[in-house]
Amino acid sequence: MTGQRAVRLLGLLIAVVLTFAVVITATGVPGDGSPDRAATLDLDGTAEIKGGGGARRVQRGDHAVADGEHIELLSGDGVLRLSGARALELRAGTPGAASQVEVGAIPVVEGGDVLATAGAEELVVDSGGGRLSLVDGAARISLTTGATFVVYEGRAGLTSGGRTLEGGLAPLRQVVVTGTGMVPLAASPLRFAEPPDPWDRRYLGEAIDLQANLERRSTGFTTLLRDDFTPDVFFYQTVLPGLLHQPSFDQTLLDGQDRPVGEMLVGAAVALVGRDDDFAARWDEVFALRSDGAGWGIVAFDQDAPPAALLSVLDGAVARSPLLFGAPSSEPVFEPAPVPVRRRPEPPPLRPAPPVVLPAPSEPVPRPRPVAPPPVVTGPGPDDNGGVLEPVVDPLVDLLDGVLDELGDVTGGLL
Repeated sequence: MTGQRAVRLLGLLIAVVLTFAVVITATGVPGDGSPDRAATLDLDGTAEIKGGGGARRVQRGDHAVADGEHIELLSGDGVLRLSGARALELRAGTPGAASQVEVGAIPVVEGGDVLATAGAEELVVDSGGGRLSLVDGAARISLTTGATFVVYEGRAGLTSGGRTLEGGLAPLRQVVVTGTGMVPLAASPLRFAEPPDPWDRRYLGEAIDLQANLERRSTGFTTLLRDDFTPDVFFYQTVLPGLLHQPSFDQTLLDGQDRPVGEMLVGAAVALVGRDDDFAARWDEVFALRSDGAGWGIVAFDQDAPPAALLSVLDGAVARSPLLFGAPSSEPVFEPAPVPVRRRPEPPPLRPAPPVVLPAPSEPVPRPRPVAPPPVVTGPGPDDNGGVLEPVVDPLVDLLDGVLDELGDVTGGLL
C-alpha cells in the first residue's frame, strides 16, 4: 500500500512540474513585465516605452520591445535592432524632435529623425503616409509637418498615396511627402543643412568638405576674370587640356549655358574626371543636377569624380590662364593674413651742435717798432799794448814752447 501511494505521489509531482513548465513557456514568468521580444533596443540614454501594459522608462542597456509598443527617446541615442542586419538608429535631438517609433513588422516613424540601415534583407519603414523600402544601404527619415526621405547609399523605393516614385529613390537624392500623402514626380538632390546633420557628415563628410572647396573656386574664378571676357571652346581646352581628348566637347555643349565662367569651369572639370557614363552624358547630368539646386560636392560624388584629381585639375586651370585675369575685385575671394614686418628701431635724434660764437671784430693791435741792436764793443787786439789777456796768455805760450822743445829732442826732431 505504501509503495502504491509513493508511485501516485511521484506521478502527481511530475504532472504539476510539466503543467507549470507549459504555463511559463506560454506566458513568461509571472510578474516580470517582459513583453514578447520582437526587437531589441540598445540604449545609451533614456527612453520611454508605451504599450498595452502601460508605460515604462528604461535606462542604458538592452531592452526587449514587442510589436505594437511605442518608443520615444528622452535623452542620448539608441539602436532598435530588428532581424538580420536591419536596424533603426534613434536620437533625442532637440526638444520636440526626438525619435518616436512604433515597433512592428513594418516599423512606423511617428516623429523626429530616424536612420534606417539594411543589408541584403529588405527593410520597409512607414512615415507620414510614405513607405520606404531599402536594401544594402542607409537612409534618413525625418517627420515634422511632412515626411522627408533621404538616401545616402543603397537601393531604395518610395510609394505614397497609391503612387510609386518612378525609377526608385537613388542615392544622394531626397523626397518630401507632404500632408496630402502624394509622392512627387521626381526626387531632388540631397541638400546639406547648415551646420550639416551629424548623419549627413557620417556618410558624406568628404562631399561636404569638397563642396566648400569647389564653391570657393567657382566664385573666385568668376570674380577674377575680366568682365569683358567671353569664353569659348578654345579657352576651355586651353585651361583644361583633357578636353582636347573628348571629341564630343564642342560649341554645342556651351550654347545656351547662361552661367558664370566659374560655374562652367567647375562643371566641365567634374564631367572631365567623372567615371560614370560617357563624357557627353556626364556633362548633361552635371548641369542638370546643378540646375536642380545640387551643391558641387553632391554633383562631384554623383559623378564619382575623385576629389583630389578634381581639385588638381581646377588648380591647373587657374595656373594656365594668368593673362586672362583682370584687376582685383573690391571684395577678394580670400584675404591672406598680413606678413609681420620687423623694422629697425629709429635712431635717437642727434643733438644740434652748439653754435660757434666768433669774437666781435676789434681795432688792430699796433705792431712794435723795430729796435736797433746795440753796438758791439770790441776789446783791444792781442797785439795791443795793455790787453787784458796778455798777462795770462804769455806764460802759457812759454810753457807750451818748452814742452815742444823737449818732445823734439826725444823724437829726434820729428815734431
